[in-house]
Amino acid sequence: MEIHQLRHMLAAAEHSSYAQAAKRCFTSRQNIAHSIKALESELGIVLFERRGNEMVLTPAGRQLVGEAGEIVAKVDGLHVAFANPDAPDEVLNLAVSTNLFAGIPPSTDEFIAQHADRLRIAEMSCEDCYQSVCSGRSDVAVVMCMGRRFPDCDVLEVGESASFALMCSSSPLGRKAGLSAADLKDQKLLLMSEPAFQYEPLFAQLDALGFDRANVSVIPSTSSMIHVVKRRGGTGIVSDKFSAAPPAGFCAVPFSDPRLNWRFYVLFHKNSGSFSSIAKFAQGIQGTF
Repeated sequence: MEIHQLRHMLAAAEHSSYAQAAKRCFTSRQNIAHSIKALESELGIVLFERRGNEMVLTPAGRQLVGEAGEIVAKVDGLHVAFANPDAPDEVLNLAVSTNLFAGIPPSTDEFIAQHADRLRIAEMSCEDCYQSVCSGRSDVAVVMCMGRRFPDCDVLEVGESASFALMCSSSPLGRKAGLSAADLKDQKLLLMSEPAFQYEPLFAQLDALGFDRANVSVIPSTSSMIHVVKRRGGTGIVSDKFSAAPPAGFCAVPFSDPRLNWRFYVLFHKNSGSFSSIAKFAQGIQGTF
């Protein structure tokens, strides 16, 4: 069993397609199929079954995806932990997700500010951060999203925090101690980016409940979110940093399901020529959480 085989399997699971997994992993469909066949032969299990045009995980496949994701993350973490600490610092192209600075601890914010002279920072959607690293336009990205996989780059998970629903204090949901996806089924939702990527675990549950995605609005900032909630109603999704002191007339209620927690990831490629500098930066980010 080799790490690239696990990466290929995770990509196939992510896209339910060997062809799409091949594009994501910059390899051929035959190599994806060969990796999965090798894993199935070694473990004595079937990982995927075809349903129409999709390759769907079997129960054994779903179990292995969970285990493989942890293994790949640990391997990526080792590459970062044991990078050359004496390598000279290079100027890095850093992508950050749109709402990152509203969610990271002050110590992380300060660390990034202290190293601003060695960073060219671009703020973009979480998905664009991922694609920017995959394509090589960015050396490294720091993103905030509900838990998900990034099969086409190396990943270091550096932190986790609760996510909250922001609403007017008069909302019936404001009286609850914790919320589930079912509580949002009939709500107008205000998000910081398109739902398919950054909020994937939440919308997997909402879609199963018959949620109408026409009830989603993408809001450019938390200040805009407050304005819209106040004027038109609805529910925004925010971080624990923001929920600590909601504006007068508003309340923030946490989600009960830990799968809907915010996760913070550093995305990179360990085979980058700037990897030593990337690793030092990633170590610094990890140390601030």
